[in-house]
Amino acid sequence: MKFSIFIILSILGFSSCSSLKKSLVYGGLAGTAIGVAGGNALSPDAESRNPNMAVWGSLGLIIGAGLGYFFYMDDPENRELPSMILPSGEKPYSHDGKFNEAIVIPSDSKKYEVESGPLPEHLKGKVKKPFIIEHIIPERVEELKNGKTITIEAHKAWEVSFE
Repeated sequence: MKFSIFIILSILGFSSCSSLKKSLVYGGLAGTAIGVAGGNALSPDAESRNPNMAVWGSLGLIIGAGLGYFFYMDDPENRELPSMILPSGEKPYSHDGKFNEAIVIPSDSKKYEVESGPLPEHLKGKVKKPFIIEHIIPERVEELKNGKTITIEAHKAWEVSFE
């Protein structure tokens, strides 16, 4: 029984969270579980067991959620980048009509047709030909809201298109 409680507490305590809400919930759950277990184990008699579990579980909830908030870090790899690849003729404007500097315009693109086998008669004309488009993305620098700067080196990006 004690081993299963240890496993549950370990899973709750060491789970990593990708959002602040999940960090608060899992931190609170882990703190509550530890507080209830501690209140049960350290209770001097059977009469005070339930009040001890309630008090220490509540205190564990507050401390666990507080630690979840304190140790939460917004990972820059976990955010949506406002960039996308645009054909050379389109203008990089956002939905509200303002110019968006973070949108990437490829410096060079090449289009390759994908070789495919013969199609059955009932699929001819229904299936579009696949193409792979290779884009060469130039180097760019993005400034984050927290004052940090990220340099993204020049690289290639591949897109699958059906025409």
